Amino acid sequence: MSLIELMIAMLVLAIGLAGITILLTTAIASNNRNGRDTTATLLAQMVIEQISAQHVYSDATVTVTDCAGNSWTVATTPGAVGTGTGANLTASGTIDFTQSYANIPANYAMQYVDCSTAGGLQTTYEVRWNVMSVSTNTTSRLITAAARPLASKVSQLGGLFYALPVNLRSIGAPAAGQ
Repeated sequence: MSLIELMIAMLVLAIGLAGITILLTTAIASNNRNGRDTTATLLAQMVIEQISAQHVYSDATVTVTDCAGNSWTVATTPGAVGTGTGANLTASGTIDFTQSYANIPANYAMQYVDCSTAGGLQTTYEVRWNVMSVSTNTTSRLITAAARPLASKVSQLGGLFYALPVNLRSIGAPAAGQ
């Protein structure tokens, strides 16, 4: 009788350990995806801040260097009210990732390589932005930026094959006294 009890206890223990293993694997994958979403948010925020730091009447560009040593040019010139310049916008005002990367105007998109401290893996993020005049009567700009990890790199850790892009918007206006 005690042999049967021992076998039942081992079966219960095995089922419990299998459940814990699945739980830990899911938690690790979720944590990895959350880290990539955070990095995408920070990249979109960086682009918005770089554009906002430029004078609203300036056509200057900003250079950003990624972990792989690639230099990316960030264009800051606003486009017309409603459409802007740069990546296409959807009807809801977010960046349209169905637009081909090759069809985005020069210097309004980049494939930024980020170095990860976890295992030394590099992740490439596709970052796109659009700069639009708010109205014909103001000097303010609506800056929309979005970023997402490229699918081929995302599957390395976490098993995620599709990541929703992070979209951020900001109004860039001239500083007081300008």
